[in-house]
Amino acid sequence: MKFIKAIVYYFAEKFYPDLKNLRDGKTCFFTIRKNLNNTRVNNTANILSPSYMNEVSIGNYTYLAHNSFIQFTSIGNFCSIGPNFRSGLGIHPTNGLSTHPMFYSTYSPNKIALSKENKIEEFKPIEIGSDVFIGANVTVLDGVKIGNGAIIGAGAVVSKDIPPYAIAVGCPIQIIKYRYSAEQISQLNKIKWWEWEAKENLQEIEKFFYNVEDFISKYTIKDNQDTHD
Repeated sequence: MKFIKAIVYYFAEKFYPDLKNLRDGKTCFFTIRKNLNNTRVNNTANILSPSYMNEVSIGNYTYLAHNSFIQFTSIGNFCSIGPNFRSGLGIHPTNGLSTHPMFYSTYSPNKIALSKENKIEEFKPIEIGSDVFIGANVTVLDGVKIGNGAIIGAGAVVSKDIPPYAIAVGCPIQIIKYRYSAEQISQLNKIKWWEWEAKENLQEIEKFFYNVEDFISKYTIKDNQDTHD
């Protein structure tokens, strides 16, 4: 009997890795839920349960903490996203007789739609660049773009585009500073280290971790040399 039980656990954990945590008493059964509809996730990325995703793409080495609800969103490489992240929740018109979707959308959450056409663009694509850090309890509104290297503080509602390497916090969202100078940001966006594939190249990020200017100098010079070859 114990042998059969072990076999069942072995194959079940292949499809539901969180079952191991359940067996070890580390989580509750209701957390074993990961709905990924029309979603493309790189095999080096990690998504913690529970999560719901619809029409989402997730790049290399990106991770998302538990309790994410994401729709119509592209997320780049090396992103770090905290728990309770929300994006792609949809738009409700404010200039009609009602704000309820059954009157302006062919799809309604209560499954009753009186409109035969979509009167508005209910969902606008969201773009999150690479190496973006997003704190806990953040909501990104439809149509927003977050640039490479940006940092979004916990609890923020991102209602407008955030430039590369900006640090933005609050509700309403405000940019409080930039991580680097304008010239450094420009060079980093040209180098695009987050698109490097070989791990030996990525080791350079660890090597120059606190030496941004040296890193930029090395790879800007190399880029110029390659251009002249």
